[in-house]
Amino acid sequence: MKKLLLLIIVSLIAGTCRYKPFVKYYFPNKKEGFPKFSKRDYLQGEINRLRAYDITTYDWYVKVDPVKERIEGTMRIDFQMEMQQDSILVDLHRRLKVDDIESSFPLKNWKHSKDLIYIVFAEQTAEGKKGSIKITYGGKPANIAKEGPIQWKEDSRGNPWIGTQTEGVGGHYMMPCKELLYDEPEKCFIRVEVPSPLVAVANGKLDSVTTKGENRVYHHSVLNPINIYNISFNIGNYEKITFPYTDIKGEEREIQVFALSHQVDTARSFYSQTPLHLKELEELYGPFPWWRDGCKIVQSTLGGGAMEHQSAISMGSYFYNDYAPPAYALKVNATLIHELAHEWWGNLLSGMDYCDMWLHEGFATYSEALVVAELYQPNYYDHYIWNLPRYVDNERPVLKPCGVRYNSWVSSKDADIYYKGALILHTLRRQLNDDEKFFSILRGALERYARQNISTETFIAYFNEMAGRNFQPLFDVYLKEKSPPVLQYAYDSIQSTLKYKWKTGFRDDFQFTVVATVGESKETIVPTNSIQIININRDPLFKVEDFGYILTEELE
Repeated sequence: MKKLLLLIIVSLIAGTCRYKPFVKYYFPNKKEGFPKFSKRDYLQGEINRLRAYDITTYDWYVKVDPVKERIEGTMRIDFQMEMQQDSILVDLHRRLKVDDIESSFPLKNWKHSKDLIYIVFAEQTAEGKKGSIKITYGGKPANIAKEGPIQWKEDSRGNPWIGTQTEGVGGHYMMPCKELLYDEPEKCFIRVEVPSPLVAVANGKLDSVTTKGENRVYHHSVLNPINIYNISFNIGNYEKITFPYTDIKGEEREIQVFALSHQVDTARSFYSQTPLHLKELEELYGPFPWWRDGCKIVQSTLGGGAMEHQSAISMGSYFYNDYAPPAYALKVNATLIHELAHEWWGNLLSGMDYCDMWLHEGFATYSEALVVAELYQPNYYDHYIWNLPRYVDNERPVLKPCGVRYNSWVSSKDADIYYKGALILHTLRRQLNDDEKFFSILRGALERYARQNISTETFIAYFNEMAGRNFQPLFDVYLKEKSPPVLQYAYDSIQSTLKYKWKTGFRDDFQFTVVATVGESKETIVPTNSIQIININRDPLFKVEDFGYILTEELE
């Protein structure tokens, strides 16, 4: 991260604006922890009149040139007008040039300014009217510290190896689109043209491969809603591996893995764990949602990272198991569990806005602990959870500003949506103190909001409804405040008493049960904003037990 910040500073000194949009995330408002946003940030990120059209289909044709590191293509967008108007906004990064725009509605003019395409029709279009635009474009996509959104690399044999990742930075860096999370197309077609003998793997089913001169075109179809940052492709010297899988309904399925041809044997051994993880996730959350589009894992350019590209997960190139209890022969890759969990949390149920991304990342991270507990023993859940706080910064709220182009790609301070997000769920589970109800709530949310986008507020309202208890005060503290609750305590050896209180005052209806080890006994306490006192018989070893994510410090 320090290297990236240095690159940003150097680039600014050199006069380029490539990294300028990212700088503000390193110098946020100290009080709130967020950057100061411009009018354009809000124009790009809010649901306004110019965004009042509903995407029904993306049909993307992209020709990829590994030598020149350029792309050329077309994007046909089918949509339906949500109100009467004569203009719409489409997102496309400024480094990609628009050559032509065709429209099913009479077109007056268009303008590509910075990262927005303003399209003006010749007349007002009626509410409910269906239409389409076709944008022809091309160029050399912006490259952020050689990490994307399109990564141009070579495998160890010198073959071109190309991957995409646009979560946080934006799909508009590589294609014209509506870069707002809430508007998922009903279906999507992805056609990738690459030089032979390279193979292109994208989301959805591979319908056909056609020849175009010395190139091949790989035609994929996604017949389910898909969020914008999941639309992707990987290109390389790939070979397909298959694993048989019997799903939760007893139907015979197939898991596909696309690995670099010279690493097929290693990949086959490593990804043999996939059916185990998928089985546990189905038991937790219900049937895998995307069998119609397939279940694929692609060895990608992401190194130690990964991306939850729907029905075509991009896993990094490192074959290592990062969770390996020494007492067990079974070793697993927790990142693989995380990305598979996203097929439910993030892909089946998606956030309404980028501010709601903790619904994706927090749940996927929490799923790692749940699956580990099932694969090993229940106590491994505790081991996993209590390792998470070390990765939490507590410098920015988990819930980001809504209705603004928020780029969470570069600053580690935004990573609390992962680890703190998981700890929030752990805390809810412990405070509810009813596992059967807790997991019923999670499964119920996936059923009620399947293939929908929901806000954090909607999820909270649903959780409270199903729990039969108002957890709003807890959500407010953990999502909107930078720090979790801090419990202060002090032992009075003369009076043989223990004093305790919350460090920061909370609203009166903030109820939080804490079980603490006090000396050799356990005490159940409900801290408040005022000092409370309990009598104890000996100098305590004060330790908060596993009833949620809080911090402790001595009371002065």
